[in-house]
Amino acid sequence: MQIPVTFPLEDKATYSWDVRAVDTENAASSYYPPGSEPCRITIDATAPPQPEIESEDFPQATSDGLTWAKAPFGTSGKVTLASSGATRFRYTIEGLQWFEAPASSGRATITLAPAHAGPNWLLVHAYDATGNQSVRTDYAFYVPPRDEADKPWDTTGDGIPDLLIVDAAGKLMNCVGSEGGELYGCLGAAYTKDSRTGQTKLHPANHWFDPSTGKAALITHFADAFPGDGTTDLFAVTPDGRAWLYPGDGYGSFHVGERIAVRLPSNAPAPSTWTQIKAVGDITGDGHPDLVLRAGAEFWTLSGYTGGTFREATLMNSDAWARREIVNVADINGDKTPDLLWRNLDNGNMYVRHGRPGPISGSVDLDSLKLAANALNGDVAYGTSWTDTNVPTALGIPDVSGDGIPDIWARLRTDGATRIYNPSRTNTGSPVKVVLSVDWNQVKAFG
Repeated sequence: MQIPVTFPLEDKATYSWDVRAVDTENAASSYYPPGSEPCRITIDATAPPQPEIESEDFPQATSDGLTWAKAPFGTSGKVTLASSGATRFRYTIEGLQWFEAPASSGRATITLAPAHAGPNWLLVHAYDATGNQSVRTDYAFYVPPRDEADKPWDTTGDGIPDLLIVDAAGKLMNCVGSEGGELYGCLGAAYTKDSRTGQTKLHPANHWFDPSTGKAALITHFADAFPGDGTTDLFAVTPDGRAWLYPGDGYGSFHVGERIAVRLPSNAPAPSTWTQIKAVGDITGDGHPDLVLRAGAEFWTLSGYTGGTFREATLMNSDAWARREIVNVADINGDKTPDLLWRNLDNGNMYVRHGRPGPISGSVDLDSLKLAANALNGDVAYGTSWTDTNVPTALGIPDVSGDGIPDIWARLRTDGATRIYNPSRTNTGSPVKVVLSVDWNQVKAFG
């Protein structure tokens, strides 16, 4: 028997019925079911309440960014889920994999081991005995880093590359990475402290974007640069045209009041003329961080950062880089020597310029990256369709796929979504997947 959808069934009401058959001669069968008890159905169309979430190990994040989990990354903690009438819960961290937990008296305690440090989002549905699904609860919590040095591009101590942006509102945000280059959510990454009260204030106004001029900061990070505490630091050129280093606090954020002015060699171009910066670690073999940059049509390498100063500025090319972009400086062909990955913003061609070994193992002879003629085998074609019209953002990052080849985060103009590329030794290939579906076409800076 089917009950018409227009029949006015009431929630929580019980309906009873008996059934008999009547033929064309009006002869009737006995009623079913036999005996004194009819068939019955109770209507339950009400979902259980939205789950409540409590945890001493992973307390809920607060808007000031100061509430962090007691359990550091790499350890697990307990979380209690509650919803009156629930018989089970489904939960996930950031939607990557869903799990189920049976409920007793509408409660369940689960054990979580977050996949990364920094901001995490626990998503929970409750279900009753008839399968009604509750409204989802989204529960944010911040996981502190483990006690070891950050890996390249990592800002939260979990060894996974993270992405820094200046968002559409001009705020510096840290979008923490997960396995395979996934991105899910971001936390405020810049703050100041009142010298009298010690109170922390997120998002210093107009620091990373000047609405009066429309200029945004240039930002880049790689690893620890100062003072040798193992925490990734941030190089930036602020909208006023000055270069700074922002020491990392180990939690994926940067105290603006502790920034250090970057001093440059006398022959270096003024930071106000820079159009791109990229931290690349130590590529010269002197044990100190290096930075590559574009200034107008020029391509430069700043090397030997120590004591707040880059010791040497090397002009790599003076006239060809106005419409070229540095995507990465890292070992691509597997010979343990850094290579230059770059793209032509107009025709969309991507090239890799394989470097020649420098004087120290793992370093590169900078001359071999200046011109194709100086390189190991010229400029080798590595991909097409990489115009800035198609792909406004292309960031070379450390390997996240496990094949030993540096990967690429790219933002496509069509939908503003961020995708991950896992190139081969010889080609960028196609995007593997969307790692963040949010439209980032209005984001002002990446690094």
